[in-house]
Amino acid sequence: MRRVDELILVKKYGINPEKIRFLLSGDVFLDVNQKAVIIEKLLEAKELAFLNLKKGNITRRAFGANIYCVSDSSSFWSIGTNFNNTRNDISSICAERSAIVNAYNNFLKQNIKEFKIKYIAMAQAVELSEIKDSIIPCEDCLSWFNTERFLDDNTVVFTFERQEEELIVKSIKLKELLPFKGVLTSNILAKDVIYSKKADELKNKIDAFKLIKKAQIAYEKNKLANISNQNITCTILTNKKIYTASKIDWTRRWFVEPLELAASKALENEKKLKIRAIAYFGDEIAKTDQGEFADNVVSIKSLGRIRQKWADNDTLLILNFEGCIQVITLSEYLPKKFIQGYKIV
Repeated sequence: MRRVDELILVKKYGINPEKIRFLLSGDVFLDVNQKAVIIEKLLEAKELAFLNLKKGNITRRAFGANIYCVSDSSSFWSIGTNFNNTRNDISSICAERSAIVNAYNNFLKQNIKEFKIKYIAMAQAVELSEIKDSIIPCEDCLSWFNTERFLDDNTVVFTFERQEEELIVKSIKLKELLPFKGVLTSNILAKDVIYSKKADELKNKIDAFKLIKKAQIAYEKNKLANISNQNITCTILTNKKIYTASKIDWTRRWFVEPLELAASKALENEKKLKIRAIAYFGDEIAKTDQGEFADNVVSIKSLGRIRQKWADNDTLLILNFEGCIQVITLSEYLPKKFIQGYKIV
């Protein structure tokens, strides 16, 4: 990391790093120099976000992310901003993922194939005096983060926040955003159903085994995930009915996610849709002629999108693990909800 006397933006903004309070998560420890660098990188991300906003980002909302990457032989910071080419989500990328792609390309140039992201410094196009709440990665980004290749449980996200009149830096570990990261489900149906404490209060409203059994039956019948050879199905329970859908592969890279398919079916029949439970079943590993790749049965992206409107924190999530079926709430699987603030123009 840089020395304190090399930090340009800290001086530009007249910030004394020693007077900025850090609200650190758990076992995160930083010395004075490291804190100063984090502030500098947050300011760099903020300035890039403002440049992005001035260029006419169609969402009229801009973010920046600075990520600190380390490998066995080198380390450096990589910066990125959100890019929205059209209103189609496939042509958009968030700042965090933009920074990761930038880092990946830089490591390729150095002939380094593997690295880990230690820190993510996130900021938005908001003046320091107007900052209120801290920001977190959206569920699309968390889908990227829900792997073991570049990020682990100890990756730390830093953001600015204001508490009353005091500007602080807040940190949160990735394991607090993704508590089930790295926990694999099973494609062999278990018998015993276990409820979390929160889910136990709601268990009389559903038949968890019935729902995941329907997903398992659909899994056995589905022949449309034959390109990736990663079969995934999903059953949802609404206030009125049960809907089941299966993953459909279009190509090796493109597929239709079953939760969104099931929700689409429900929306065609129910005007006031409320999803009370979601049961996932399937393969954690995608198998292609290029090898086997760890992928996730549960789509963080789809859960986040469904929770924006059709589900809530108390929606039950039913997962089949080796030896038991576990029922938890959506808020236990995804503790932090990303608040959408985009205004598409």
